[in-house]
Amino acid sequence: MNKTIVTILVVATIINIGVGTVLFLDIRAMDFPDTLLTVEIVDVTADDARLTITLWVNNPNSFPLLFHNVSIKMMSETTTPAGYLSLGSGEIPASENKTFTATTTIHFSSTFPDELSSTITGAIGVDVLGIIRKTLPIHLTVRTPLTLVETLLTLPSIELQGNFSTITQNYVDFTEIINITNPYPFDLTLDDLSTTLMTNTGQSVGSISIPGQAIPAHTSHSLSGTGKILLKVLDAASLTMNLTGIVTVKIAGVEKTMTLTLASSLTIPQIDDLLSTLPTEGSLTGKYTPTLRGVQDHIICTIVNPHNLSFIARNITVFIYRVDRDTQRLLCNGTIPDGIITPQATTSLEGVMVIPYRQLFPRRGERLLADRLAVTLRANITIDGLNQTLWLGATVYQDYPFHRLKIFS
Repeated sequence: MNKTIVTILVVATIINIGVGTVLFLDIRAMDFPDTLLTVEIVDVTADDARLTITLWVNNPNSFPLLFHNVSIKMMSETTTPAGYLSLGSGEIPASENKTFTATTTIHFSSTFPDELSSTITGAIGVDVLGIIRKTLPIHLTVRTPLTLVETLLTLPSIELQGNFSTITQNYVDFTEIINITNPYPFDLTLDDLSTTLMTNTGQSVGSISIPGQAIPAHTSHSLSGTGKILLKVLDAASLTMNLTGIVTVKIAGVEKTMTLTLASSLTIPQIDDLLSTLPTEGSLTGKYTPTLRGVQDHIICTIVNPHNLSFIARNITVFIYRVDRDTQRLLCNGTIPDGIITPQATTSLEGVMVIPYRQLFPRRGERLLADRLAVTLRANITIDGLNQTLWLGATVYQDYPFHRLKIFS
């Protein structure tokens, strides 16, 4: 009996020594598997980011490797926990590889890190004779760069437009329109929007402030602001709008700001494009009186100005024609002194012209008495301080009056 017990103990000791030796040799001979960890951002909202974690493991050994309770804990640069996920357990056959994939959501509290520290923990080991398992703990940290800021925090699509409207004596009303498209899956906010307006000659003519506004995700909006800019802008060829502001976004729980700068140019319209009704309503009359030098024509030009600003009439020229059937002949021409066209009133501009008597006698092919007179007025209209001018022209027909004048009495 005692001999049998001793024999069993000896055999057990030999087996234990053999198994221990095998385990020691296996562990010593085991090559640590090749691993590759990738982190891919698949979706971002204002509160969090969804990541796909892929762990690729290659077993270079001639025997299977066991993975047990593999998990990944992600930390930001500031050692703030960002996410956790479990990849479970499994076996990797000899000389083969296996891919672990999982999706997790991370959230950052104050700052957005440039990289994530992903710590892989668990156990790796071998299975001896299908009976005894020998495992070693693993603790591996992988730093993964995050390019979320570079790839997503770009300025949204913005288009600038400008419209000129009402003209006053020293200013012109200007409306700036900002068309903005937010293509991102999170809201953004525009603040401190201000535009300086500069002509192509480098002259600053004013500025526009636009109230800030939140732009929801995947939407387009138009923001506008109105102000008065110097009337002198109408003498320029183009106007440059220099927009500045602050763009604020919230990504994965972190609020980030970007400086917005944008410039856009537009062509300056002409004055007549801005005035809905030009000051051309009025009348042109003449009072004829005989004198020693000829027939004096006292011309009175009345102009109705519906606008709330005054105009200057310059280079006022009058032509008087004799009309016979379809032909006409110039009798005389002259000028009227420059004048101010007062706002929202009727202004009279007057001048005197003399038609020499020799011009009154009919020429070959003309009737003794002409059919009528054609009186044409031409002038340049402008606003004080501007170089732009409006051309004003009018022609009226009058009865031929000279046979009623007592020229030789």
